[in-house]
Amino acid sequence: MGRCFTGIGASSGTAIGRALVIAPETSPLVPVAVAAERVDEEVARFHRARERSRHQLKDLKVRMLRVLGEAYAGILEAQLLILDDPSLVGETVEKIRGGRVAAPWALKEVVQSFMRRFDSIDDGYLRERGGDLADVHRRLQRLLRGESGGTSAVPDGPLIVVAHNLGPSDTMVLAREGVVGLATDMGGRTSHTAILAQALSLPAVVGLHDLSLSARPGDLVALDGDAGTVDLSPGDEALGRAEARRVAWTTREAAMAAASELPAVTRDGVEVILRANIELPQEIGAAIRYGARGIGLYRSEFLFLSRAPEFPTEDEHYRTYRELAEKVAPHPAVIRTLDLGGEKYFHEVLDRAETNPVLGLRAVRFCLTRPDIFRPQLRGLLRAAAHANVRIMIPLITVAAEIRQVKKILAEEAALLKAEGVGCREDVPVGIMIEVPAAASTADLLAEEAAFFSLGTNDLIQYALAVDRSNESVAYLYQPLHPAVLRMIRFVITAGSARGINVSICGEMAGDPSFAELLVGLGMREMSLQPRAIAAVREAIRNLDAAGAARRAEAALSRHAEEADDRGPGAGLPA
Repeated sequence: MGRCFTGIGASSGTAIGRALVIAPETSPLVPVAVAAERVDEEVARFHRARERSRHQLKDLKVRMLRVLGEAYAGILEAQLLILDDPSLVGETVEKIRGGRVAAPWALKEVVQSFMRRFDSIDDGYLRERGGDLADVHRRLQRLLRGESGGTSAVPDGPLIVVAHNLGPSDTMVLAREGVVGLATDMGGRTSHTAILAQALSLPAVVGLHDLSLSARPGDLVALDGDAGTVDLSPGDEALGRAEARRVAWTTREAAMAAASELPAVTRDGVEVILRANIELPQEIGAAIRYGARGIGLYRSEFLFLSRAPEFPTEDEHYRTYRELAEKVAPHPAVIRTLDLGGEKYFHEVLDRAETNPVLGLRAVRFCLTRPDIFRPQLRGLLRAAAHANVRIMIPLITVAAEIRQVKKILAEEAALLKAEGVGCREDVPVGIMIEVPAAASTADLLAEEAAFFSLGTNDLIQYALAVDRSNESVAYLYQPLHPAVLRMIRFVITAGSARGINVSICGEMAGDPSFAELLVGLGMREMSLQPRAIAAVREAIRNLDAAGAARRAEAALSRHAEEADDRGPGAGLPA
């Protein structure tokens, strides 16, 4: 009899196939005593496992580079560094010797202590980077058990990868022929595997808790990446519904690709430019396929995270940004500079902890204090801009002085590059993210320094309403339609228009078709969104009247806050 599992939809689409199970641990680890005369051999066994793991990861990096590109292959550099981490190695050896226990148990105890530190990180994106350590741990444990791999026998037909947790070094399996979907017990929307599934256009559901314990190799699986559900061994009726969804999704994908050349123009002739938000260079193909007019937001953090704990070199920045920009030419590629810092970065980078990192040393504030990190990125951007339409976007701006500081550094580095005989563009447009109320309310002043604005509504809404949307207790207060939010958006658009600079929106509001009429009515003429959302938003824009949308937007600006969300104030509060 079939069973339905519910998780988090990480990549949209419906897939039906046979389970390709990434085998979980075969048995629980227990402490095993080691005789005094065998301690040296146990330490040597641990080091042999490390050496074998190193060879496997290097080989895997070569294959990842060939199939997935440099940005994703770079993730394995972090794992190679973990293998030689003095704390990990030294503490494991100390536990083997001091406790006279077998290597698997000693390693497990050390890794668990490190993982608890990752679990204490508030930021979900960085918290999931603990997956690199967990991935290394799984690989070492398999080798210590004498196993060479963790994948079950491959069944026939379309395949859906099922795993408890798919680490970066396991994800090569997703690129193999015949894989049509991914389902994991662990993970979130920002995990490596979720990002890769999106880049490969694979429907995916994560956070399924115990699916891998129930699935057997070859079991029939129906996966819905939009609903976040997985049907294991579905009956005829459930399978029929899944097949209908799969056909509808496939048809919709084909229709979206076919309509990619259609402009997003309202019935009364107002055009809205739709660009793509991307994390990985591999997503450019999907962006172009769905009709994106360039890249409105490339989050450069992934380039940094894929090299952690090292930093990308100037040449790595240059090659990555040039590749992005050339692939979408003649349209622009807007590159956001590093938006990590404080708790949102690696503890080796800062020499002190921060009690409130979201309001602390992060984004442009962090970059301006660390020229050794920031200047190589800016040099890479200047060089890439000599070959294609690159634009630079600075996050978390609150005062015009920050923009002037960045522009001053850019001018200095452009002069140095020119003196070195290195090609670069000296007048690269420098825009800013509007994501805090201070920036939104002084947009008219910031427009004197910025070449363009991009509204980051996710953070703007949270800062404006003092709401952490990941906190279930107050999530009902996260209201994109709150008049305060709408008035800030309109003011930013008006300020940009008065100064003659482009204003776009790159937050989640841009990718929701239900907000298209409101945003167009407020005067938004450029949006940046996830590639797969482009077709639906384009259709919504083509079906509306801009003049009517403006009237309705004006009415929304004067609504009471409680009317903006029909759940009302107090919805979701305990009785």
